[in-house]
Amino acid sequence: MARKGILIGLLVAVLASTAWAFEPFFSDAAGNKLGRVWEGQQIYIAIKDPEKGACGIDQFMVDLIIFDFKTGATLETKDDYFVPGAWFRELGGIGSGLYFWVAGPGSNVKVSLQVGSRDCFIDAAITDVCFGNTHVLGTISPASIRLGPDLDGAIEVAWWNGAWEYLDEDVTNGGIDLVEFNEFPFQRRTARVDLEGEKFYSPTYDGATEVLGRFENNDTLILIARDTTDERNVDQDQIKIVDTVGELTVVPSRLDYGCGPACSNIVVTIEDKDENLNCNAIEYVPFFVIINPGSWNPEQTPGVTNFCSLMMLGGYNGEGDLFDEPIRWYNIYEPERYIDYSDAPWWNYDANMLFAVFFAAETSVDSGVFTFDFGNLEDFQRALGLDPTDRLPPGTTIAFYYIDPNDFDDMDLATVMVGNRPHSETFITDANGIPVSEVRIGAGWGGLYIRVYDADANVEACCQDKVVVHICDPHNEDDSEYYVIDEISNNSGIFFTQSGIPLLPVWDAVAGYQLVFDDWRIQAFNEDTIFVRYNSVDYEQASLNALGDGDPNDGFFPPVINYDAARNQYWDVSFAKVKVYDFQVFDGITHCMRFLDGNYQPVTSIPLSGSLYLEVCDYDQNEHPAMRELIFGGWNKDAKADDETEGKWEHTDPIWTPDATETTFSEFFADTRIGNIAGENGGVSISGINPTVKVFMFNAQSGAWERMDLRETAVGSGIFRSTTCVLVADARNPGEGNLGSKPGDTIMAFYQDPSNHSDISIISIKVAEGGAGGITPPTVALSVAFDKANYNPGETVTITVTDEQYAGASEITGAAKPLILKKADGTELKSWTQIPAVAGDPGKFRVSYVLPADVTGTIIAVYTDPLIPTRTAQAQATVAAPVLTGVSDVKPVPEVFSTSTAFTVYAQPAGAVPSKVTIEVYDLTGRKVATLTGTNTATVSWNGGTLRNGAYIYVWAVEGGNPIQTWTGKGFVYIKR
Repeated sequence: MARKGILIGLLVAVLASTAWAFEPFFSDAAGNKLGRVWEGQQIYIAIKDPEKGACGIDQFMVDLIIFDFKTGATLETKDDYFVPGAWFRELGGIGSGLYFWVAGPGSNVKVSLQVGSRDCFIDAAITDVCFGNTHVLGTISPASIRLGPDLDGAIEVAWWNGAWEYLDEDVTNGGIDLVEFNEFPFQRRTARVDLEGEKFYSPTYDGATEVLGRFENNDTLILIARDTTDERNVDQDQIKIVDTVGELTVVPSRLDYGCGPACSNIVVTIEDKDENLNCNAIEYVPFFVIINPGSWNPEQTPGVTNFCSLMMLGGYNGEGDLFDEPIRWYNIYEPERYIDYSDAPWWNYDANMLFAVFFAAETSVDSGVFTFDFGNLEDFQRALGLDPTDRLPPGTTIAFYYIDPNDFDDMDLATVMVGNRPHSETFITDANGIPVSEVRIGAGWGGLYIRVYDADANVEACCQDKVVVHICDPHNEDDSEYYVIDEISNNSGIFFTQSGIPLLPVWDAVAGYQLVFDDWRIQAFNEDTIFVRYNSVDYEQASLNALGDGDPNDGFFPPVINYDAARNQYWDVSFAKVKVYDFQVFDGITHCMRFLDGNYQPVTSIPLSGSLYLEVCDYDQNEHPAMRELIFGGWNKDAKADDETEGKWEHTDPIWTPDATETTFSEFFADTRIGNIAGENGGVSISGINPTVKVFMFNAQSGAWERMDLRETAVGSGIFRSTTCVLVADARNPGEGNLGSKPGDTIMAFYQDPSNHSDISIISIKVAEGGAGGITPPTVALSVAFDKANYNPGETVTITVTDEQYAGASEITGAAKPLILKKADGTELKSWTQIPAVAGDPGKFRVSYVLPADVTGTIIAVYTDPLIPTRTAQAQATVAAPVLTGVSDVKPVPEVFSTSTAFTVYAQPAGAVPSKVTIEVYDLTGRKVATLTGTNTATVSWNGGTLRNGAYIYVWAVEGGNPIQTWTGKGFVYIKR
């Protein structure tokens, strides 16, 4: 066997190119890699480095940073100085190469990180020592863990920050003062604000509590680690915080007075598994109660009459003063929240201020199910603060709302009714009026359609009437709209938004923030919950005329209820809700994101001379299926980019640094942290990236970075590719369109979904080092081919292998079957250990094989180089019976039989198989004695054992061909015993 020896050496060199062993990752206590984590769970940081294990290295020091893009939470210190280094020790067994972060040099104590906890587990009330059950960042164990080359003078580690939020400036008084409500959103202005350290004042105790940091459900934690012993070893990992959908139910659905023990208790049940943070403690979640929500307006001043206004304004305190502060994760456990019903014209009771919030207790430790038992209807009124002797009118709607205290896009509601009275019905539907449970954001997906059934709103039998619905997304300040919809026809009582309501993102991938109230467009985030409320009341025409004008602060938003109208059924309230579709680029298991080289081919490493593109599949960003869309890498346009408020606005405090006064990597991370190896590069690093950039490539060693704009690869594909390539290195123009890399560097790519800020992905790639492994050998022709694309069963197949590696050899030989012919299901038909050369044609080798008569379908020929198994090629062909074009006869074989015979179709061409054969057999008196059928066969059997001797007439019909044809005939068959 002849080979070209130099090619063997080159190929082996490629196969043996450097495999980067340094792999940091989130893990469990046993060292198993984790991609998803429940809030409250303890996780560990592990590094897999087989080379160190093989060399007997017991421990080494690593630079770490763990952060959350969205909340800004980081694993850092609060001290004024920093001594770098977290110790990792081989605890997976000697030589295993599995290292864990430990409490210090020589320690066997693994450091565990709690991903989210609660402020306390005493009860749901806020006290001077307990901030309710509010979610906070979690703990580090052991608590005394320190970073540094030795324990003396090293610095304790803790979670830090984590209180960043996007806030609409119209509802924050144009600044960071969160206590005064200013105006409804209308200017498309926002700022990313650090709330940490802000004071929350509670009427339940004397004093103020600072806002803390937290992780939000569905967020993504990112780990970056650098080996201090080898500057080439920098890598990343990420983990998804699991999110579950909460469900609220209330029983019974009908309430009555005066039935005492005969009545079922009013029980609220909330199922939300991700609210079970402590498997050893009873936990609490808040829910809200409103009577006849939206059925009154407090003289058109900002007031609380529905759940969206409660979320935005906070309700009233015990003194009757409006909080003027939105309900958020850090104050949702405030127990002193009331709703003032005194302005409701239908309110005739002494008590005006009723409780709005209650706290459901977990049914048992570790259940994730929460309940609250109000007792009977009279007990329920006592709990609200209403005298139990008062009577709510029949038909009164009581609405219960649950919003996940750590995930405001997770919301549910339920209603119960006092007595039994006809109510309206409300639905969210598609354009054809069919109810839906999920909708998609974008101009090309149809928007929202609302359908209302209310016979009482059919006022004019000869004209089409109108009704008003309230559409709300209670996720922070997400959209709130009052929308007028028309009756579908005169005298129908059915109302429908036949033109549809546009459903758009709060953050557009190009234009940035675009939330506006009262513009008859719904702006939402992916994964949000949108609900619609309908009240069977009339509104003043002047208010209706002003709806949709984009000015929610003109005194007509919400629209003024006409209390003098004949139809004022304040008790008739109905709801519908829908979930906004979401796709996670990183879902905790897979990344829908990859690097491409300059030829748009996926790569897992890149040479120094190469270039890179970024490709992301984010199907919820396909917001218009008829357009190729763009994701602007700086979609996070900040209306407050010129603000100079120290430590609060985003531009002064990048989300991965913990202190606004330390805005460069070197200031906080000293001289040996990630991105600043041994003091090189003057602190240029990830913290130098403009904080409004959300899609970028980053060299972890040099700190160079480039923003990526992503364009959809095709109309409706949902796959986005960077519009320009980035050079890995260009010494002539450092920093100008290149990453200034050197061999062994790590290049990372970051992506954050503009329509879902929790959807974050990070991937990395190594810059290949030189040597033989960096050389690409000449291309060697390698292929497999059949002599035809289509065969009939029983025909001879000829297979040709072209492999110039063996040019000049008389055959290709190998004990491991270099050529295999198999069916599509993997069943082997034939294999060859020798493939003879084709005479006079160097590099070509050929074999033949006769196909079995029963083989049909796809056949595959697979060639594997017997010396280098990674060099393979394959081809496929199709085996199918020939198409039937004619039938010359159908004859029994044998023609004279004693018990059974088989009727055989003589098809043309030979081997063609009919699609159906029908044979009817008659005796000589004309009586039918048998009917025989067969499909996809050329033979049909007949057992005539019960018939007497003699001659029989058979009539046959054969169907087949393309197009289908039918052939007929007849003959004699004889029974003789």
